[in-house]
Amino acid sequence: MIITIARKCGCDGDVIGRAVAEKYNMTFLDKEVISQKAKEYGCYDEYEEFYGETPVNSLLYSIVMETDEDSVLYKTPEKALSFIKKLDEENKNGGCVIQGRCGNYAFKDNDDMISIFLTADEADCIENVKKKHGVSERKAKAIVRETNDRRKTYHKYYTGQDWGHADNYDLCLNVSRLGVDGVLEMIASFIQNKK
Repeated sequence: MIITIARKCGCDGDVIGRAVAEKYNMTFLDKEVISQKAKEYGCYDEYEEFYGETPVNSLLYSIVMETDEDSVLYKTPEKALSFIKKLDEENKNGGCVIQGRCGNYAFKDNDDMISIFLTADEADCIENVKKKHGVSERKAKAIVRETNDRRKTYHKYYTGQDWGHADNYDLCLNVSRLGVDGVLEMIASFIQNKK
């Protein structure tokens, strides 16, 4: 099973992703781990901008938006993350949790994939970032907005999809409304019902 988690900045997505991976004895793959594994598998250099979530050049972005969905660029997430299937086969541990990196799009054709989008109220996200990074409220607000803007643009650039749009995910959950434990319960319930 592959579980993909896309999330707004500051909504405890990393805490939730790690908890899900631990509960189901799965490998947790965040930006750092994915980049490291891509280097080990020899595919990092080919997709360095993708792994690094490098800001998209606005001119290139405009050109890409003029192309159709068969664009070579839209095949990047699947190709860049193809090593994850090999990694999973080698580990034989029953799957992985992928945080970010257009995972919902890269593995959309896998029958055993569950895609999740996590959101939260902006005030909660700002407060979480403020505490986590020890920054002022003003700085936390800027981090949240800039990170979300970058993720939105990154996802659109590589997939043609709208980041956070419910049609692109199996589950969309609001951490502010449910709390971390409530989100974990909803995910567990969904997994149980999918079996």
